[in-house]
Amino acid sequence: MESTEKSKFEVIITDPGDSYFYEVLEYLYDNYPIDRAEEIANELRDTTKELHYQPERGTPEPQLVHRSKGYRYILYKRTARAEIKVIYYIDASSGVVYVTDFFPTEKDNAQIAKRNV
Repeated sequence: MESTEKSKFEVIITDPGDSYFYEVLEYLYDNYPIDRAEEIANELRDTTKELHYQPERGTPEPQLVHRSKGYRYILYKRTARAEIKVIYYIDASSGVVYVTDFFPTEKDNAQIAKRNV
């Protein structure tokens, strides 16, 4: 009998990633109605949780291609013009996805390399 269950990875948000997530939350609560800020925060968390299955589906992060960890990202669309990159790398040998950044795309992309050392 063939198993149809997908491989499940553990998702860990690194300490810097956690700090960047809270920076995004602070911005949301300062600039959006509370209900909308909470909705975005919950959707962003859900997007991160989706990395449990098929984390390879993310796109390689161009600013970090020279790094050995193989950083990738998935996009969360916050508004029609604003997205947040969830940046991560996969440690396949241990079955762990490490989320290192929540990067608003309206920021300067050059900062990605500085934030993900």
